[in-house]
Amino acid sequence: MEKRFISLREVGRRLDIPPSTVVYYKDKFSRFIPSEGGGGRRQRYPVEVLEIFRRIREMFNSNWSTEQIERELALKFSALMGSRATDQKGDQLYNGRAESFAQDIGAVLSKMSEALEDQSLFRSEIRSLRDEVAELRKERKASEEMYQRQLGELEQQIHELRKVAAARSGAGDLNFPSNEFLSSPLVICSEGEYLGVQGKGRKHFTLKDFVHLIERKVSDSMSVETSWKEQGGAWVLVVRTSDAKKERQQDIVLVSKKTITPSNNVVTEIVRLNIDGNDAPDALLLTLFRQLKSVFNG
Repeated sequence: MEKRFISLREVGRRLDIPPSTVVYYKDKFSRFIPSEGGGGRRQRYPVEVLEIFRRIREMFNSNWSTEQIERELALKFSALMGSRATDQKGDQLYNGRAESFAQDIGAVLSKMSEALEDQSLFRSEIRSLRDEVAELRKERKASEEMYQRQLGELEQQIHELRKVAAARSGAGDLNFPSNEFLSSPLVICSEGEYLGVQGKGRKHFTLKDFVHLIERKVSDSMSVETSWKEQGGAWVLVVRTSDAKKERQQDIVLVSKKTITPSNNVVTEIVRLNIDGNDAPDALLLTLFRQLKSVFNG
């Protein structure tokens, strides 16, 4: 046989309504929801309130205003409220004035109990939300790891393709730097101090990042050609850009080598930067690295 009285938790379970939403409905439309027991954990709700909560939910989902919902509740459930109001009035007369002090104390305790019950409902929902957030973070971490793995595989494939292209052109496999060389932190040496660019997440700016920036086309009319050659233990990158629309060409020569810093860090050091036949001074390299830091972090 179905229970005559139920709790707010049971209302939420039967109607598939979050506990915090049930409490919100109860507080906002309390005068339309009959109850017995004095409040808090002792407060009981007749099973008829299931229909009231169900109707409130439907009206909220249909974007009814508060005034429209109150009119509907007053019209549809007035008989039930009248019956419960009569019962409550009889209970109050039965208790009498002799129990007024006990009722005052009971009211305070019931409010405390109700607050604890509401807190329990909210904590239950918070735990559920935390579990969902943890699962989403786990999925995001797995996606990031898969992305990094696929990115590494693509970069390795590109590296191999470039080696094959160099071999077919007669340059040989050795005329292309290793992935380790390309992935080491890119630095310049200024007055005996090695300066690099560090981005978000402690990721260092590398020669690979520098090449990607150079090869990035700024317009459809611009073409970029790059080539590598090894010279005296250093790698020389030659970049030629050609803008057909502006009828302008630019030659960039970047010489870099593997260096071990005094703190035993393996880095790729820019030894020389030449633009259109002119060597860039240290001041220009410092300015370039400041701009790279802004781009790299952006």
